[in-house]
Amino acid sequence: MMKKLAIVAGIVVVVFVALLLCKNVLIKMAVEEGAKKATGLTLTIGSTDVGLLAPKVDVINMRLLNPPGFTDKVMIDIPRFFVSFELASFFTKRAHFKTAELDLKELMVVRNKERKLNIDALTSVGEKKQKKPAEEKKAPQVTIDQLILKIGTVVYKDYSLGEKPATQTFTIGLNEVYRNVTDLKKLVNLIIVRALERTAIAQLTGFDLGALKLDASTLEKVGQKELEGVGKKVGEGTTKEIEKSLTDELNKKLKY
Repeated sequence: MMKKLAIVAGIVVVVFVALLLCKNVLIKMAVEEGAKKATGLTLTIGSTDVGLLAPKVDVINMRLLNPPGFTDKVMIDIPRFFVSFELASFFTKRAHFKTAELDLKELMVVRNKERKLNIDALTSVGEKKQKKPAEEKKAPQVTIDQLILKIGTVVYKDYSLGEKPATQTFTIGLNEVYRNVTDLKKLVNLIIVRALERTAIAQLTGFDLGALKLDASTLEKVGQKELEGVGKKVGEGTTKEIEKSLTDELNKKLKY
């Protein structure tokens, strides 16, 4: 009897682990495919950590790759992308994410020998610059209640001036919160705008931020006063406690 129970328990464990591994693979494929449709470029993922019980995913070491024709392999380096989601929404046409934290370590803007910019290859950028209507059906349909966007540094490399590229590095240190994000292409444009407007890259390359700024301005940013108000309520505490209180407070506001 005990042997049979042990066998059954072993089978259950094996099935559970297999399902978990399948879920990790499916999540990874979904993120890579979603990024491809939203940006037009290839995304690679180091690993995914899917919650056993809670519907949340930690995506580790994401890298958006440059298009062909560029020496540097990576355009955007994202060490961590965390999301909590509503599982039932994945069986509908629009996925619902309660929170998302996008920790962008580095954005690399490159001008190659042919004087082409890598960021022009982004689908959303191309649509705005060429004034083409957005192809909404191709981009994944999502709703993100609360998005935390972090940008560390922006690097500019210019290969058009000689064999050795001229390189400049800009420290951004951006940490902002947005809510009710429903368009991934607008999110891509927001990242480009918030990164470049704090550098001299647009001026150096002649890159026009105008259309992208108009697009990004439609996303709802949580104001500094609102964030400070939450901070005052928290009072003294550890960084994790403050972040938790901030998230809880913002989630309450989003429900009403």
